[in-house]
Amino acid sequence: MKCAKKKSMSPMRPCRILYLSEGNTVLDRRFLEKMVERGYNPIPVSYSLAEIITVEGLETIHKPFRFWTRFGHFGKRLHFHWFRRKLIVWHLCKVIRKIQPDVLHTGYIREHGYYGALSGFHPTLSMPWGSDVLVRPDKSEYDAKIVRFTLQEANMIACDCELVKNRIIELTGCSPDKIIVFPWGVDLKNYRPVDGQSVIREQLGWQENDVLIMNRQFEPVYGIEYFLDALPNVVKACPRVRVLMIGKGSLEGKLRSMVQELGLGDYVYFPGTVDDRCMTQCLNAADIYVTTSLSDGSSKCMLEAMACGLPVVVSDAPVYFEWVDDGINGYIVPRRNSSVLSQRLIQLLNDPRLRPEMGKRNLKIAQERADWEHNFDVLEGVYTDLVNRGS
Repeated sequence: MKCAKKKSMSPMRPCRILYLSEGNTVLDRRFLEKMVERGYNPIPVSYSLAEIITVEGLETIHKPFRFWTRFGHFGKRLHFHWFRRKLIVWHLCKVIRKIQPDVLHTGYIREHGYYGALSGFHPTLSMPWGSDVLVRPDKSEYDAKIVRFTLQEANMIACDCELVKNRIIELTGCSPDKIIVFPWGVDLKNYRPVDGQSVIREQLGWQENDVLIMNRQFEPVYGIEYFLDALPNVVKACPRVRVLMIGKGSLEGKLRSMVQELGLGDYVYFPGTVDDRCMTQCLNAADIYVTTSLSDGSSKCMLEAMACGLPVVVSDAPVYFEWVDDGINGYIVPRRNSSVLSQRLIQLLNDPRLRPEMGKRNLKIAQERADWEHNFDVLEGVYTDLVNRGS
């Protein structure tokens, strides 16, 4: 099924971006809000079954196509059948013909990026979100074919790190010139060091404690259980330590049970998910940021911590080597190795002079490389290039 190509854009008309994504993440909100701020006219479109985000002033097209409510158990199976994909692509082409966007911007390959590629519309910018390139293609040849087809059909590809770029080239044979790399960055006006007494510490009664923070989603790819396994040794060596575990996800019940089984109930606090304002307060209440991810792109969560001047302890997932110099602005530990992780955390907790030195280096790195205001200029350049090619 092929859609009509876009019409040439009048120089006086703002670029119309059809933003095709699951639409249920903080990153979706960040991209859409920045587009509006810069004068673009994005039209969010989602076929996700989950609840999606809304952005003030934007009318979102959300069509989940839930068949099972009408067709019972057979409908549940039908929902994942090729028919749903055909129906979605048909609907997407209908939307494209009505809106006549200048650029189709697609996110997350496995679902919405694939729909965009099947529509046949050009110009298209495909934006892989890390795991759909680093993890998904290794699960099955079917997934690998979807990734290859989607990325080969795109006119340009935007990703957030060299690791993902190199993997795309390996998977698809695409020219490096087709791939733009820029970190999706941090709002440095919001995420920054804040002096003075911490409201979060005061609320929790942690004024005299050392605080670790982890704010990853509670999903298998983030390896959070290895962090929890490391904590008993950390608590034994540094009994003043406390932990903020921010997030939610499919493993929440398991992780809460682990905390109780390991006797960590008095040391670990689960605040759930928080907004940007509260996240900044939480990061400024912390002394060390930790991530034990098994695979990752340029982590927004880590960059926010760096922008708040925190030292970091991260896994040796390859992307982190693009941001962390071991022993200089943080520590890199082997994935799934709770013993080494606990040693590095204890070392950093016991060195109150090293922590601020590492934190200052991270703040400088964030200011130089992770400024979302500056990095969005790169994306604007991609839009302009795509529109000019099609004019």
